[in-house]
Amino acid sequence: MALSATTYLADGANQLFDEWLVLLRDLGFELEGSPGGDRPLDAALVFACGLLSIQSIYDGAQREIVARPVFDGETEAVYRSVIIGQKDHAIGSLDQASGLRLAVNEYGSWSGWHCLKHHVRRAGLPADVVGDHVMTGGHMLSINAVLDGEADIASIDSSVWNYRAALDPSCAQLEILDTTVDWPAPPISISTTLPNATRDELALAILSLDGIEPAAIADYADMLSEFHLPWGPAA
Repeated sequence: MALSATTYLADGANQLFDEWLVLLRDLGFELEGSPGGDRPLDAALVFACGLLSIQSIYDGAQREIVARPVFDGETEAVYRSVIIGQKDHAIGSLDQASGLRLAVNEYGSWSGWHCLKHHVRRAGLPADVVGDHVMTGGHMLSINAVLDGEADIASIDSSVWNYRAALDPSCAQLEILDTTVDWPAPPISISTTLPNATRDELALAILSLDGIEPAAIADYADMLSEFHLPWGPAA
């Protein structure tokens, strides 16, 4: 019987997901991969945002976080958000800015929203650095919004930004205005409803792939704490 495999991430990370499926099939696992969309995290194998994964598990999803990838150019299984803007916009330093229009992929996103909230507080940026929000539905669409002048800035998953910037010459119009601290790379989780032997074999196979490190739910606990904190600098 084929096992389902789902990704909830964007281009860049999704190319890794496709590569993993090919390698896991070569190891004997019959996996059917697809984008997740708005479906619940119930596939045998899921590659998703750390915040979404840990929230789902605490809400009762029968899943176990087992691994996380080391993205190209990294030496550890981490990533960060880059805050991008137009080169000719004259935004200057973010600590002097206010009322910037922010392109947001979705409010449930770690890299596109909550990571930025954390960065504003940690860096002591003014609480009003961001004004209106432009909802886009995805990181690539947020980059488009900044390119098209619909938004002034966007907070983008660094793996997605690196992928897009390498392929799209129009990204030369943009610059990185600021960079957040590192966070654990998005996790790979497996369903605990699988037969024990299948679950163990799948976990071991995932961990045998190049560029994969072990991970656990505890690695993402700080994300869940951040989810409940308000916008603005630390008191």
